[in-house]
Amino acid sequence: MSDAPPSEGPVERARKTLSNILSNIPSSPNVIKALIAALVVLASAKIGNGLIKANSIGNQPLQGKIKPITLNGDGWENNLSKDQLQQLDNGKRVLLQKRLRGDSGGRGTAVQDMNAPPATVLKAVTTFDRYAGRLAQCSYSTVYGRSQNRMKGTENIKVHMKLAGGVKTFNCYYDHTVTPKKGTVTWQLDPDKTSDFVDVQGQWYVAKHPTKQGWSRVWYSAEVALPPWLPGPIVVQLCKTSGTKALSFVKKEAEALMSSSWGRTRGGFRPRSPLRPRRFKR
Repeated sequence: MSDAPPSEGPVERARKTLSNILSNIPSSPNVIKALIAALVVLASAKIGNGLIKANSIGNQPLQGKIKPITLNGDGWENNLSKDQLQQLDNGKRVLLQKRLRGDSGGRGTAVQDMNAPPATVLKAVTTFDRYAGRLAQCSYSTVYGRSQNRMKGTENIKVHMKLAGGVKTFNCYYDHTVTPKKGTVTWQLDPDKTSDFVDVQGQWYVAKHPTKQGWSRVWYSAEVALPPWLPGPIVVQLCKTSGTKALSFVKKEAEALMSSSWGRTRGGFRPRSPLRPRRFKR
């Protein structure tokens, strides 16, 4: 009989990888990415062994657990400190953490001033076919549904995105509601599709800058619940970076539009047809 030790399975390899990572946290600059990769391997092995139901990662079981974001800037608009306002005046982004959801996700808001009027910023936010390859970690973005509600003055845009997360790509189907008069774009998961996130609620809020003419103050708020096999610290780290990356992308797109002939002459977001209630002849 051979005295060689039995070969390691994927679960055991993932556990050893996690142990090595955790023992080197102070000196490892890529610890978050490596930890996510190991967790994905571990979860994949458990799914393969029947320890986790594969369909439990989709959005159907727990969707609707996160409350929608209804207040402008998730309530932060008039609650910034003098120091935070000074940071915005200095051209910096401000990150605001409202609360966490244990190990299921995180809720946060990021805000930044942009040298473009609100209509142009909304145009940058809603041009979803430019997200892939430009928004960090977004490798695919396509609109698969669009409709208007003339009475409410809103437009509905459904978008399929693929987001890189370590060694796993997350498929997400988002249902956006654009309300130009309010300067908002809210989104949630499409209940008719299966996404890899458990639940999502988000809001873009674009307001005129309080003192700079032609500028906007732009708020990005979101809360996400990720698959339960991702631990809380990793989820928090992912959520912290999403607002920063989203604002950076939209700022670059909006200010590029302002430097183009389109941005100077057309002025920004316009629905495909005017969002006004139809008038009926008597």
